[in-house]
Amino acid sequence: MSIEEQIRTIAKDELSTQMDELEMRFKATIKKENRQLREDIHKISGQLEAFVAQLEELQARIGKLEEELNNRWSLVVKLRKYTLDQLMSEYKRLTGQMRPEQEASVENAEI
Repeated sequence: MSIEEQIRTIAKDELSTQMDELEMRFKATIKKENRQLREDIHKISGQLEAFVAQLEELQARIGKLEEELNNRWSLVVKLRKYTLDQLMSEYKRLTGQMRPEQEASVENAEI
């Protein structure tokens, strides 16, 4: 083996060793980053699940509030109608009482 071949073999071995070390470090770094990414994704998915649960709770509360609002509005409308009906019946009763008195006063005026 010539000196040139020996140098090539030594250089090749050195470069091969350095390349193997770089490859191992690169793989270790990728594994570490993948593990970190998985943890981050797991954490984010947990937060999303909690957020979805909060949204569902808020939707249920909004539905309940809308139902209560509709019930209250219906009650206000019924109460207003009832009040108007009462006022009309009271008005009719009072006008009915006043008419006989007016008719009597008209008859007395004619006599």
